[in-house]
Amino acid sequence: MNWRRVDFDWNQARAFLVTAEEGSYSAAAAALRIAQPTVGRQVAALEQTLGVRLFDRKGRGITLTK
Repeated sequence: MNWRRVDFDWNQARAFLVTAEEGSYSAAAAALRIAQPTVGRQVAALEQTLGVRLFDRKGRGITLTK
């Protein structure tokens, strides 16, 4: 990966970290005090930027990919 070409957004990183800790977008949204769709968009944007899937979605919860 060419890290010089990545336009890094710390809000996306924070959304990823809190989502990983909380286990769902809705719990992450509550912890961050932002809307759940915003968390989902931030994580999706980070996945797109990095070119990898970060979470496996299972029902209402998520787990980190391996």
